[in-house]
Amino acid sequence: MHNAMRSVLTKNQSKFDLWLVAPILTAVLLHLFRLDSAPLWFDETLTANWIAAPWNEMLGVVLTDNHLPLYFMLLKAWASVAGDSVYALRFFSVPFSCATVLIVAFVAATLSGRTVGRWAAWLAAISPYLLHHGQEARMYSLLGFLATINVWLVARFVSGKAKQLETWFLAVNVAMLATHYYAIFLIAVELPILFFLERKRFRAWAPALAASCVLFVMLVLAAKYLATPHAGGDYEGIKLIGLPGMVWGMLTGYTLMPSSSDFHDRGLVAILPYLPVAAAALVALLVSCWAALQSLPRPAWILLLGVLLGTLAPPLAMSFFFDIGINPRYAMTSVACFIVLLAAGLSHLVHKPLGRVCAVGLLGLLLFASFSHLRDPGHGREDTVAASNWLDQNVPIDEFILITSSEFSVLTNFYWSKRRFASYPVSTVVVSKANVDSIADAFPFSGKPRAIFMVAREWISDPQDLLIPALQKRYGDCGGATLIGIRILCLLPPPSKTNR
Repeated sequence: MHNAMRSVLTKNQSKFDLWLVAPILTAVLLHLFRLDSAPLWFDETLTANWIAAPWNEMLGVVLTDNHLPLYFMLLKAWASVAGDSVYALRFFSVPFSCATVLIVAFVAATLSGRTVGRWAAWLAAISPYLLHHGQEARMYSLLGFLATINVWLVARFVSGKAKQLETWFLAVNVAMLATHYYAIFLIAVELPILFFLERKRFRAWAPALAASCVLFVMLVLAAKYLATPHAGGDYEGIKLIGLPGMVWGMLTGYTLMPSSSDFHDRGLVAILPYLPVAAAALVALLVSCWAALQSLPRPAWILLLGVLLGTLAPPLAMSFFFDIGINPRYAMTSVACFIVLLAAGLSHLVHKPLGRVCAVGLLGLLLFASFSHLRDPGHGREDTVAASNWLDQNVPIDEFILITSSEFSVLTNFYWSKRRFASYPVSTVVVSKANVDSIADAFPFSGKPRAIFMVAREWISDPQDLLIPALQKRYGDCGGATLIGIRILCLLPPPSKTNR
């Protein structure tokens, strides 16, 4: 057994650390604050639609849409009791996210003692990354909770606190693999880590991990034959910054990075306003990680760093060969290791003058990002509330409304199911310089005195933003609205089109 690890754990850690109560309560209060202040965004409306369907239909849609069913099954059962309000749907994620704070502390305390455990608990409590996903009606808080338990069980094993990886480890892996495909990277990387650290105790961990690998293969086959290949969007150039982008997301959440719309519209140029803060934070982060590697026992930093690299690098590498998206939310399986590394480094640095500067800077960044999220939980996404108000005031319920993009049609059908919509151009057509004039000339007024055209998520149907200028050049303006994430055009046909 590793003597260095044993020496760290000589203190009595069998009792619950009461100092963890404060960060857990802080996490609960932050997660409940403004939980339902923002409308459901695109992915959350998919969640709401899916769990509203009958069980068989829901499972079929979930699997063919490249998702796994456990979260949606649990949420559907929860909604049958608590209802399907925005608050109820999002509240389901809160306990998993807050429990993750506690388990992260257990991981840190197991690997490096109670002091690091307390640091990890506070870092997790104010983490904008965990806070964002803990206030979202999606599967990522459940995934993070299960992945953190997985890492804790492995940490207990390599530190000598557990004799073997038992049934609980396999059960957690089954649940994790039934929640999200990216769980496979965590399980896959644990094989070489355990072989390197504990090959003499091969029989104590091999059966549970072997069974998990069998499930891994079954999951890959299920993905091949059941799921449709459309994981993630195509952002120009984003693959080049995929790895640092995921690390930045784990540190600051989604408030200090461009929105999806910005990435689609501007590509890599969209990151320029955030580079100065990111560069300063990178220096502090590297200093903190270096301090962590120096202060942690060898098995601890091999486990933490191995899981981080093993879960972040493969998706990035695969994105260059397959049509898969890179998104910071996919780092959820490794966020516990990231937080523990950060906690170990900051707890070591805080005793040095220069280290205190790094610690204060990183803690301030986490707090700023978390409060920025709470100030605007919608993150600049489509303001469907304002759009509803405008439509109610200006458009009769039976007037036909044109919309752009297949993704926006999901939102319109969810929020305005009693209104009539049609996509223009049709979902199979993408506006380009070659066809924009013909599409604009054929704009369907259908003999009406005006046409209402709602534009959002147009990166699918009009990635170069060509159609709106072409329409405004040809047709008169009868008002409209520019809202957050949505533009509403009111267009007047030329005299020759009014009688068509």
